[in-house]
Amino acid sequence: MGLATIVTLIGVAVIVAALAFYLITIASTLKHVSFTVGTVLIGVRAIAAQCQPLQPVIRDIANDVAAIDEDLEALATGGEGRKKTPGRGQPHASKMYGPPGRGW
Repeated sequence: MGLATIVTLIGVAVIVAALAFYLITIASTLKHVSFTVGTVLIGVRAIAAQCQPLQPVIRDIANDVAAIDEDLEALATGGEGRKKTPGRGQPHASKMYGPPGRGW
């Protein structure tokens, strides 16, 4: 084994060690980035779940309130509910929006 062979082997060992160091550093960085992306993804999904439309929930609440109202009315009247009139609980349009001609 000559001097050129030993120098070549040392050079190859230094290059392999440098490459291994850089690959380990890149793997560590990617692991950290993967964890951060996962955390952000969980946060985005949580925000998306909290921003869903409220209409189905409000409809369920309104149905529950209507059922409670009917049950209480039946209880107060001795088992008979009151007669339903169309538009009960709905204010007239003029009461909702103010007098006509005022731009309300």
